[in-house]
Amino acid sequence: MAYSPWIGNLKVNGRWGNYGTVKLLLDETMSGANPGRLQVTVEIAAQDIPPEGFEVELFSNLNRRDFVKTHEPLADSGGPTSYWMPYRMSYQGRSFDNLVFTLELPVVKCGAYRITARYRGAGSDTWWWHNDFAPWPGQQLQRDCAVVVSPQKAAQARLYEANALTVEALAGGSYENRSTLDDFLSTHDFDGFNPFQLTYITKDLGFNTLWLMPVFPNTQWRWDRQKWDWASNDSPGSPYSSRDYWSINRWLADNAAPARALELFQILFREASDVDLDVFIDLAFNHAGRDVIYGEGGVDLGFCTMQQEEEWIRQHRPSWCTRGTAFVDGHSVPYYREAARSDFECAVWAPADRLNEHIWDDANVDWFFGDYSALGPKPGRATDYWGNPVTHWDPKGNAEDERDILYSDLASDNETERLWQYFGYILPYWIEKTGGKLAGIRADFAQGLPNHLWEYIVNRTRKARWDFIFLAEVLDPDVIQYRLNRVFDVLTTKDHHLYRMNAVRMTDLFHSLEAESALFGGEALVMHNGSSHDEVGNDDKWAMMARYAVTASSYGLPMVFMGQPLGLPDKLPFRDSWANMYKAWTEDIPDREAVGRMYLKINQAREAAPELREPNRYFLSLVEGGFHEEIYSVARWRGEDGERDAVTLVFVNLDISHGNAGTFQLPGNIRLSGQYQARNLVADDPNRRLWPAARSAQEIHENGIYVVFTLPNEVQYLKLEPV
Repeated sequence: MAYSPWIGNLKVNGRWGNYGTVKLLLDETMSGANPGRLQVTVEIAAQDIPPEGFEVELFSNLNRRDFVKTHEPLADSGGPTSYWMPYRMSYQGRSFDNLVFTLELPVVKCGAYRITARYRGAGSDTWWWHNDFAPWPGQQLQRDCAVVVSPQKAAQARLYEANALTVEALAGGSYENRSTLDDFLSTHDFDGFNPFQLTYITKDLGFNTLWLMPVFPNTQWRWDRQKWDWASNDSPGSPYSSRDYWSINRWLADNAAPARALELFQILFREASDVDLDVFIDLAFNHAGRDVIYGEGGVDLGFCTMQQEEEWIRQHRPSWCTRGTAFVDGHSVPYYREAARSDFECAVWAPADRLNEHIWDDANVDWFFGDYSALGPKPGRATDYWGNPVTHWDPKGNAEDERDILYSDLASDNETERLWQYFGYILPYWIEKTGGKLAGIRADFAQGLPNHLWEYIVNRTRKARWDFIFLAEVLDPDVIQYRLNRVFDVLTTKDHHLYRMNAVRMTDLFHSLEAESALFGGEALVMHNGSSHDEVGNDDKWAMMARYAVTASSYGLPMVFMGQPLGLPDKLPFRDSWANMYKAWTEDIPDREAVGRMYLKINQAREAAPELREPNRYFLSLVEGGFHEEIYSVARWRGEDGERDAVTLVFVNLDISHGNAGTFQLPGNIRLSGQYQARNLVADDPNRRLWPAARSAQEIHENGIYVVFTLPNEVQYLKLEPV
């Protein structure tokens, strides 16, 4: 009987590897002493052939980020400077009629990686690949397992988002009243109005990471759909439609000079480093303004001369842009799978991969990163230019599809490859410009790029700074969120609305957090927030503080927008008007300082209790059963030596009008031993013991923890301490 090849049941650290995702945290300064490990197994069809009759290899780019390439032909793999490497696997045993092979690999470098496997008959030249077979007949072919190795510090970030043009804007709401980068600084603020600076973020509120909304010059043009013509875009226009990725917006300088803006930007990073504040920048990589130029990076890469630096890319390299929709016999014909062939053919707005589901009038260049299955629109969401639904089916795929596997030739076209290199250079460029201090990026509309390109950008950037953090905006269906989780360190939650709702209840939060864990895996980092530049806030500053207490007690990254601690109810429009925060800073707002102190206490508690930054959690029920719907309740713990765990119990009164009380059951799988006392880490006196006498571990497990709130929005972070 002829041999029928098959390879499958790939497992990585005990998890299914077919389109699986493994998330790890790593401190590279410590990795040499105690590297992480990946245990990989795979099965092959044997049909009575002994193990020595096969050669089985794991094939991966794990730890190879320093050799990253846009595209590496298979024949070039396996060398000293190759991006992809084969690793011989060892026979482990049998699984029914299949042979099981295994390999353990160390994990020593942060990056975005993939794993697959292959095998062949001994002495044969023909390899059979894991990606060539389906797990069962009739199913989709197997795909790579993603391994995302993130910097350990990613789990420790507490994010404060700010718009540099707005954060300290003066009364008037005009260009002249804008804030500038000097308003962030302690020694360079020239307008005499200085209620805000970097130390407000760190010392007053306790955040350790500043997320700056885009700081690059934005496009000078937008498409006017009323007049069907181009219009000026200076009032102020969206910073998410960049004109130049290689300079700082001159509006951010006190004298409106580009060189001064860059100087202040660099000073900001130096001062931020002095107060232990990491700084992220915000970028939209999938689209840009109509007048986007080559910039200095284009010169550095040899894609243009110095004389051409200010030239519009769409006029000189239209194939970097997506071809726009054409109208034929009264019907629209989309060409988003093709590059434009002339300036005229470039798509009028982006993102083309949603086929006009969203239309941003100043996003007039959609970058063409190649053809891949997920480039199609989301099913049932296509519209024409006027927003009317249209029927469109793409046999090559849609936005929820990722059939592309290891050898998808996305970057083989010379111009497409140059575009990948152009975007792969942006972050290393700014790491160098900031003296190595740029710490991360928030990627706007991250699903606008294929995963293969993000993998290249991540690994290219990590060559410049190993602990650089990648945060993705992904607010789409689960399939798309999962896809981006396969390359990014952190994802945004799509349930941000829960964290600003007055009426949110424990069951709502439980289902949301459990659904995220089921989708991404318990080790995946998710940013949780109630407000942002995109989300309308809540003017009840105490309620928003309480919601932040929920996010800060969760594994992942807690985040606030600059207006949230001030009690601002909106997102401060940044595109259609010059907003101002003068009133928020200068009016006598009751309890503003008290609210700020609570943010500080919550952040200090998260810093002091490592268990709040780790994955282990158990949502607490009442002793009599079921959740207390008006009290968020969770146990956070981490394993310690001996018979004890480090334990912090978090309780947040979700009621915005009244107090609450309840007795909560501690799960038996949390290890307690001996006698305990409790401290509230966010109390005015966090060192005061709360119980009249120490309680035994047995009594705590048997009788539970009684919690009483006398105030609405009250927060308790109860640290259980052995005595």
